[in-house]
This record gives sequence, C-alpha cells and structure tokens, in this order.
Amino acid sequence: MEFELEGTEQYALDSYQWLLERILMDMSISNMVERARLIIRPDQTLFIVSLKVKHSSGKRPVNDIAELVGQEGGTFLTIKDEAFAPRLLATLWRLYGRERVQQLTRLEIFVEGVPVNEVSDLSLDPEEEVRSQLLDAMWRLLPEGLKVRNEIYTDDVMTIVATEHGMTVDFLEEAKKVHKNMIGEAA
Repeated sequence: MEFELEGTEQYALDSYQWLLERILMDMSISNMVERARLIIRPDQTLFIVSLKVKHSSGKRPVNDIAELVGQEGGTFLTIKDEAFAPRLLATLWRLYGRERVQQLTRLEIFVEGVPVNEVSDLSLDPEEEVRSQLLDAMWRLLPEGLKVRNEIYTDDVMTIVATEHGMTVDFLEEAKKVHKNMIGEAA
C-alpha cells in the first residue's frame, strides 16, 4: 500500500499512518487498499483520510462459494470458500430472515422454505463488503474530538474530512480535490 502524508506535524502523520496500517491488518483488509492519503493539520483542526480500493474479481455466484443441495423444506449449503462465510450468512439473513436461516455449523447453513435454484441465483459482491469494512476502519482512525465530518464516496475511493467545530468551504474543497486526485482526475 502506498501512503501519501501531508501536514504540519510529522509525529501525528507517522502515528496515524502506523495506526491505519494496524487497523487494516487487524481487520485483515490491508491487501484491499491500493493507496492511502492522510492530511493532518492540528493547527487548523483538519483531518482528511482518503483510501483507494483495489478491485476484486467481481461478484461471485453462491454456487462458487458453497455446495447447494435441495432438501425437503429448503436448501442445505456447505460453504467451500470460508472467506465468504460471514457475507453469505448476512446476505441470507437479510433476504430470508434469521428465523428461516439456520447456521448448523461454522460452514453449514439450512435455508428453510427456499428452493435450491433461488439460492443458486444469488451472487455476493466482495467489493461491497470491503467498502463497508474500509469505512469502518476509517471511522476507527478518526480522532474522537473531531465530531463534524463529511464523507465523499465513489466506487473505488472513499474520503472523510473531519474537524472539531465547524466545517468550512475550504476544508470541503480540499477534501474534494484529494478525492479527485485519488480517483486519478485532475484536481
């Protein structure tokens, strides 16, 4: 991962770079970030963090992730790709409700009242999960006292600007420039 640091205090930049690296490693998503940019100016109470996401292989059909067997009363799934287990379970809960989705073991799930062809038609978007995790990581990184925040999202770049008291037009414009630069557009 490539880091770009800008600010008025090198110690703060180094500390937040270290902290972001640790947060991403702890969440096992450091390999999903292509580039990170931090702008920290304590004298202005300005904090900008921007992350460019690496693209994954795209949506994965459920039958690539799990073996599906139609049974009387529903569909039995045996998860083959453990990395997708939490996302698959969350998707099934969202679509069919927790009362109809039974996690029998860590890698075995039964979906009550849903035919196998309906479950096999589902696809999981790993980038959606990664974006959610990266947003969580960014929120963990933000200094607690900086309560005024603004977020900018595109498919592969996320930027958050934070300050303590009032968001200024200059802070927002700087965040927009950082965001466009991370995308690759001229600022």
